[in-house]
Amino acid sequence: MQLALVVVLFSGPALAQSDVGSVYCGTPVETGISVVFSALAALGLPAGMFFTGRSGLAYMRSTGNPNAQNQARRDLILSGIGLGVVIMALVAPEIVAKFGNEIGFSFSECVTPFASSSS
Repeated sequence: MQLALVVVLFSGPALAQSDVGSVYCGTPVETGISVVFSALAALGLPAGMFFTGRSGLAYMRSTGNPNAQNQARRDLILSGIGLGVVIMALVAPEIVAKFGNEIGFSFSECVTPFASSSS
C-alpha cells in the first residue's frame, strides 16, 4: 500500500510534464551532461579496449606459466567487465528513453546525452 502511494505521489508530476528534464535546458546541468558523456565515450571506450587487448595478449603469451596465466585471466575478466560497464553507461540512457516513450513520457533533448537533433 505504501509503495503504491509513493508511486502515485511521485509519478504524477513526472507524467504531467510533456518532456522530462525540460527545466534543465539552457542551464549548467545540460552542459554537465554533455561533458560527462562525451568524456566517457572519448576516454572510457579506448581505455577499456586497450586494457582488454593488453590483457588478452598477456594471456596468449603466458603459456606454460600458471601464475602468469591466472594473473592475465583475472586482468582479462576485469577489463572486460570495465568495458561492459562503460558500454552500458553509454547505452542505458537510450534504453530508458525508448522505454519511457513506450509508456507515455519522453525526455527533453537537452538531457538526452547522444540525442540527434532533427531541427
